[in-house]
Amino acid sequence: MHLNRHDIRAPLVARAIEDAAEARQAIAEAKALLFDWDGCAAIADRPEPAALALMSARPDAFAIVSNNTSHGRGFFTDRLRTGGILVEPERVILAGVETLRRARHLAPRRTLLLASPRMEEAARRMGLELGPDDPDLVVLLRDTRFSYAKLTQAANALRRGVRLLVGNPDRTHPSTEGRVMPETGALLSALLTCVEPVPVHLEVVGKPHPTLFRRACEVLGVAPHEAVMIGDNPDTDVAGAAPLGLRCILVDGPGGLTLSDLVA
Repeated sequence: MHLNRHDIRAPLVARAIEDAAEARQAIAEAKALLFDWDGCAAIADRPEPAALALMSARPDAFAIVSNNTSHGRGFFTDRLRTGGILVEPERVILAGVETLRRARHLAPRRTLLLASPRMEEAARRMGLELGPDDPDLVVLLRDTRFSYAKLTQAANALRRGVRLLVGNPDRTHPSTEGRVMPETGALLSALLTCVEPVPVHLEVVGKPHPTLFRRACEVLGVAPHEAVMIGDNPDTDVAGAAPLGLRCILVDGPGGLTLSDLVA
């Protein structure tokens, strides 16, 4: 398999903070906080009280950095507003939106997009022409309508050498009552299984790759070493943020640190 700009996963290169006192000190010293969404700042898209408390303590110095590829920014600003937090859409950094921005930059003639209806609408608003016939780019986001027909169309496009742009490598994300929700990476696994052993020109945009973290720091006007990333996934949140110089706090990991522990 040929990987051009980003491998599917980045190596874990730094220790995450899992001690409560050390984590609170890092937050106090940071100029900005970056929050993962699913399983961290929110469970089943309901913001956690501890996350809301941390955000309200510095309302102009935080961003959401999420591998979500199903929703636009307004979904998250609305959810936070119900919790009393007002945030500009620009401070919601999403893998789905950034993947579509990347697709637009590549200027394809026609794109085969596997995604939710709202992301299809967003792609058209960005000027992408969508369709299954003779695409020169395949874009894979979380698609709850994923089907055998779509798998067939995408697999055969890739076998012809068409480039593949993927929103994130996550196979699942947490839901309520200990359940998991299949994610973009699970669909990617099915697609690559159908294509092997043909090489694939593959690019992943979301975490652990640097695009989302860099854009969040740019929007907040801070250098990476001045920000703290708070997340629950060492393979995406920590492995992606640490190489850029962000300090990383891991919640609900082996160290037993919880989001509530971060609220002084």
